[in-house]
Amino acid sequence: MITTLGELNQSIREREFNQILDRLGRKFLVLSGKGGVGKTTLAVNLAWAKVKAGFKVGLLDVDLHGPDLAAALHCDARLEVDDAGHLIPASPIKNLWVLTLQHLLERGDEAVMWRGPRKMRAIIQFIGETAWPELDYFFIDSPPGTGDETLTVLKRIPDVRPIVISTGHAMALADVAKAMDCLATCGVKPMGLVDNLSTLICPDCGKVIAIGDPEATKALSEKLEVPFLASLPMDPAAARIADSAGKPVVEAAQETSLAKAIASLAELL
Repeated sequence: MITTLGELNQSIREREFNQILDRLGRKFLVLSGKGGVGKTTLAVNLAWAKVKAGFKVGLLDVDLHGPDLAAALHCDARLEVDDAGHLIPASPIKNLWVLTLQHLLERGDEAVMWRGPRKMRAIIQFIGETAWPELDYFFIDSPPGTGDETLTVLKRIPDVRPIVISTGHAMALADVAKAMDCLATCGVKPMGLVDNLSTLICPDCGKVIAIGDPEATKALSEKLEVPFLASLPMDPAAARIADSAGKPVVEAAQETSLAKAIASLAELL
C-alpha cells in the first residue's frame, strides 16, 4: 500500500520504466569477465546484422569508464533531449538507435570518474528515461568484470539474456568462469558462450592459425552446461576492410568467414 508522496512517485517511475522495457523487444547483454575479448565489436556486429535482416534494433553502451560504441560505429553524434526531458538516441543508420555516454562528453579523451551510485542512476536513466522507439532487439555492451554496471542491468532487466565471450586463454577463461558464477548467483540464465580471437586467419595465405586453445571455451561451456554458440576467428583482412569503410565487418566484409560466422550467430538470437 502506497502511503507517501515519495512512494507514489517511485511507483510511477517504476511503471514508466517497465513500460519502456516492454518496448525494447528481445534483450541481450554482451558480457565477459575479461577485457579485450571483443565485446563491443560483437555487440555492434550483432546489432547491425539484425538491422540488415529487417529488424529495429537498439544498442546501449553501459561501459561508462571506457565507452567505445561511438568509435566502433564511427558515429560522433551529440545527444539531444526531447520536450519531455528524455534523451534521444543517435541513429547512424535507419532502424538502429544507439546510446553511449561518449555522445554526452565534451571531449573524446574526457575521463569519467564516477562511483557506484552515480553509475547505477545513469544506467537506469539510459534505459528508462530515453526515447527508445518500439524495437525488435536490444543489445547492451558491458564493461569487463561483474561490477555495478553489469549488476544493474541484471537486476533492472529481468528478461535479459547474457551472451558471454571468452578467448581460448587461461586468464580469460578464469575470468569468464567468474562471470558465469555471477549470473548463476543472480539467477540469470545465459544465452550461451562465444569463443573469440582464439584463431587467426592469415591475411596472406588464408591459413587458420591457433593463437589460443580453440576448444577451451567449448570445454568450459560443456562443464557449465550452457550452450556453445559460435567460434569467431581473428581476421585482420576483414578488420582492415571494415575500418576503411567505417562500417562493421558484417556490412563491409560480408564474404569473409568472420562476417559469416557473426551473421550465423545473429540468426540464433
